[in-house]
Amino acid sequence: MAETAYLLIRVERGTPVEVARQVKRVPGVAGASVTMGEVDVLAVAQDESTKGLADIGRRIQAIEGVSAVSVCVVIGS
Repeated sequence: MAETAYLLIRVERGTPVEVARQVKRVPGVAGASVTMGEVDVLAVAQDESTKGLADIGRRIQAIEGVSAVSVCVVIGS
């Protein structure tokens, strides 16, 4: 069964819209939306393992302009 996580992404420079577009291209990301509040982009990711979700978070952290990524793994539903 696939694991799911919400990724809370803060942007330091650039536009959240462009960052969200790039996040959507990361393998394993099911969707990304620009938000208003404490985080700039909220993404949903799925992978076969929690380790894979952490890898997705690291790939997103490498996107230019991203200042922080918090990976929140979903427990149950």
